[in-house]
Amino acid sequence: MLDLSISDFSVLGFGGLFCLVWAAGLSLQLPIRTKFIAVYFVGISGFRLVWEAFTLSGFVYRYPEIYSLPVPFLYLIGPSILFYYEKLSGVENWKMSYSHFIPVVFAFLPLLYWTGLNSEQKLLSVQSILNGNWKYPYGIYILWIIGPKISILVYTLFIAFRQSGEGALAIQLLPEKIRIFSITLLVYILIMIIADILGYVLGNKFLYRYSAWSHSFAAIFVYLYSRLNPHSMLEISGAIKTARYSRSKLINLNSNEAILKLNHLMGNESYYADEDLRLSTLADAMQMSSHQLSELINVHYQMSFIHFVNSHRIKIACKMLEEEKRNILSIAYSVGFNSKSAFNRVFRQCMGNSPREYRKNPHLFKKEKTMLIEKIEPRL
Repeated sequence: MLDLSISDFSVLGFGGLFCLVWAAGLSLQLPIRTKFIAVYFVGISGFRLVWEAFTLSGFVYRYPEIYSLPVPFLYLIGPSILFYYEKLSGVENWKMSYSHFIPVVFAFLPLLYWTGLNSEQKLLSVQSILNGNWKYPYGIYILWIIGPKISILVYTLFIAFRQSGEGALAIQLLPEKIRIFSITLLVYILIMIIADILGYVLGNKFLYRYSAWSHSFAAIFVYLYSRLNPHSMLEISGAIKTARYSRSKLINLNSNEAILKLNHLMGNESYYADEDLRLSTLADAMQMSSHQLSELINVHYQMSFIHFVNSHRIKIACKMLEEEKRNILSIAYSVGFNSKSAFNRVFRQCMGNSPREYRKNPHLFKKEKTMLIEKIEPRL
C-alpha cells in the first residue's frame, strides 16, 4: 500500500473545504439574480480541489473506483466562466448555447467504460494517468482528465480576445489597483493551467501538484482580496459593461434621446397595445435598426424586447384593474394580449399572483408594482 501525502491532503483539502464554505456563505448573502452562478462557480472550484486532494494525497490508490466519477462535471467549469462573465456584463436575458455542453455530454462516455473495469484495472489506469503513460487506452484517459483544464484555458482566452478584445479592453478600463490585481490573477491562473496540462502530458507530478496547490492558494487570496475590496466586483462589472458598450452598435447613437423616444412611444402612443408588435415595427418607429433597438433595451433596461413590452402592458393593466370595472378579458385585450391565459401567465410572472387577486387587494402588491415600474423607467 502506498504512503499517503499529508501535505497534499491538508493543503488541497483545506482549499476545497474553504471554497465550499465560501459558496455556502455566498448563498446567504447574494441577491437571487446573481446567487446561483456565483455559488456554483466557487462551489465547483471547491469540488475540484477536494478531488485533487483525494488524488494527490494517495487516497486514490486505496479507492480507485471513485476517481473518475467527478471528471465529467469538471467539464462544466469552462462554460461557467463564460456564463459568469456574461452575468457581470449585466445582460440578464443572455442564454448559453447548448453547443457549450457537448463536451460535457461526451465526457460521460469514458466514465461508462471506466465503470466496467475491475479494481485492479482501475488502479493500473490511475497509475498510468498520473505517470503519463500514453499507451492505449491510457492516453485516452489522460486526454479525458486534462480536457476540463484545456476547456478553462480556451474559455479564458476566448473571453479576453473575442469581439475585438472586449475582455482585454475591460481590464484596461479598471482602476489601477484592481487592474494590477486582475492581470496578476489572470497570468497566475494561465500559468497554473498550463503547468497542470503539461504535468499530465509529461507525467510530471511536480507540475500538476504545483498547479493544484496554486489553485488552493489562489482561492484563499481572491477571497481575502474581495473582503478587503468589497466593491471590486462592481468595478469589474462596470468595466465589462463599458467595454461592451464601446464595441456595440450604439456607439454612434444618442442613447438618451433614444430612450426618451422609446418611453414616449410606449407610454404616450401606447405601442404596447398592439398584440402583433414586433421588434422591427418598433425599431422602424424609432428610426434605428432592430439590432440597435434590441441592444438598447438589453443594455439600458437589462431585459429582452418581449419582457420590456410585457412589463409596460402589465403596468397599464394594474392601473386598469384598480380604476376600472371592465372584465379581465377586456383589459387583457386592451393592453395587447391575445388571450386571457397569456395575460394571466405574464401577470403572475410580474406580480406574483393572478389579476383577479390583484383587483381584490391592490395595496398588497405595492412592492411588486414599484419594482415593475422601476424596471421600465427611463435611465438617463
